[in-house]
Amino acid sequence: MADDGACAPQSAVAGLCDPPPASGAINDGGVDLSAGYDANSGGGGRSNGGTSDGPGASNGDGRVVVDDNGTAVNDPNNPLVFVRDGFTVNCTPGTPCDPNLVVSISDVASFKPAVPSQGMEPDGWMVVGLPTNFYAAASVHVRSGLLLGFPADVRFTPAGYRWDYGDGDSLHSRTGGATWAAQNLPEFSETTTSHTFRASGSHTIVLDVIFTAEYRFAGQPWRGIRGTLAVPTQPLTAVAGDAKTVLVERECTLNPSGPGC
Repeated sequence: MADDGACAPQSAVAGLCDPPPASGAINDGGVDLSAGYDANSGGGGRSNGGTSDGPGASNGDGRVVVDDNGTAVNDPNNPLVFVRDGFTVNCTPGTPCDPNLVVSISDVASFKPAVPSQGMEPDGWMVVGLPTNFYAAASVHVRSGLLLGFPADVRFTPAGYRWDYGDGDSLHSRTGGATWAAQNLPEFSETTTSHTFRASGSHTIVLDVIFTAEYRFAGQPWRGIRGTLAVPTQPLTAVAGDAKTVLVERECTLNPSGPGC
């Protein structure tokens, strides 16, 4: 039952308050949750050879079509005949007066993960032959909505990081890395997500963060969703250049006019 004891609006249409089973699937860059009811919605009494205990199919001249056992059968080409309270009702199969009519009420809700981001240091440039540090900002997060009037949540968890450094090399990592300062490392230190460029030029660095997903519907426990979801970040464009060292007379902060300053 719903937590507040009341039917969700869509569920009340079906005359049901308990949430139906739900399922989740990776689709089109996100997660689709779906749920639905099948409810008998038809009306009318039952007529069998002119009595009021079963539905029968008219053959078009007022007679009821029966099988070899004397049971009324439905003929899709002719209306159903019902006798209710002394009245005879002709009902077209599949319309609301058909007692065999099943109405399906379903809903689909789509949930998109938050777009992660990536960074690099130095910011926007690389030194050929020295490590450039790359890192990603992605975290566990929940997207919420409604499905058939019941609360629905999807939880996205980063499970991997796939870098393409733009020079022919790539990296698959289980960690998103961190800045040098966060790792208490000096600049140009090698890290688990750093990369050393071997030639000068402009490069576009592309990162996809791989997420797993779980869903929770109508307060029920979390359930896993098969597969993973690759979410791209905004690419970075940076220039790799050669660095040269110069001998100076004194530190440039003390002698700004010295050679090489």
